[in-house]
Amino acid sequence: MDSSEAVDRRRYARLPLTRAAWWVGCCWLGVLAGSLGAPLAGAEPKRLTTDGRGKYSPVFIDETELVYVDFVKPVLFQIQQMTFPEGRVAPLHTDAKAPELEPAFSRDGRYCAFVQTRGALSLALVIRDRQKNQDADIPPAPGFAGYRSPTFSPDGQRVVYSFAEAGKQSLFSVDIKAQDRRRLSDRPGIDNWPMFSPDGKQIVFGSTRDGNFEIYVMDADGENVRQLTHSPFQDLRPRYSPDGRRIVFTSNRDGNYEVYTMAADGSAVRRITNHPERDDYPTWHPSGDSIVLVSERSGRHDLYQLTVPE
Repeated sequence: MDSSEAVDRRRYARLPLTRAAWWVGCCWLGVLAGSLGAPLAGAEPKRLTTDGRGKYSPVFIDETELVYVDFVKPVLFQIQQMTFPEGRVAPLHTDAKAPELEPAFSRDGRYCAFVQTRGALSLALVIRDRQKNQDADIPPAPGFAGYRSPTFSPDGQRVVYSFAEAGKQSLFSVDIKAQDRRRLSDRPGIDNWPMFSPDGKQIVFGSTRDGNFEIYVMDADGENVRQLTHSPFQDLRPRYSPDGRRIVFTSNRDGNYEVYTMAADGSAVRRITNHPERDDYPTWHPSGDSIVLVSERSGRHDLYQLTVPE
């Protein structure tokens, strides 16, 4: 999340499972109150949920299905599936007994990748063939180990994820059988939140390699890394628009965590939210004309849909 993420995870590693789930929620919900930005013109975001529970990582399977992580009770993060825009919600995996986090889907919706808790100290990466109901996984490494932020290549043949080893958190890819691991980045610091461009040629990601979280892009094979943002604050969770022309991301560059867009080359940065509490986890609607995000309002966390101007 920010430069203290490694410390937070070490603390998380020492907690029992119930307290560990609570700690993850608190870390993910850290808020800097107060907004220094000017008010934005435009319609008020449409509220999609009303329960106020902690929510993370919304992502669309297609125009009619929205998936997100819900902190349903103190010991369980559950992946929920919402029929969009009607709002009917049900668990994606009705048999899930352990916390599941950070869902991602192949473009055709056949495969789902997610992070699954295997114990108080261990997180596995699961790649599920939803058509055959078969799982391939990367089990946790010895000791405290956690896979993060899976994302599919546009052709659905590979999954890129973030994993910490040898004192740094790097990007790797595997095939849909969770085999043929390839390292894509190898720099000190934390590389996280990868996402392929729609044409599959590039991967955008966040990194602390130069001191704080900035947004970078690299070729799909890990070569030709370029820095897109240059802010003394935190730029997080970049997501390509469906047409690849824009990137949406979260930043506290104006004193509060808000949502921004920029052109795919890093130009034309534009703030699109303005609220005194935290706006975070933006994801594009498949049409490309709006985003869904997690917004904190009066200490409650719900999903909202916001139209994004060109």
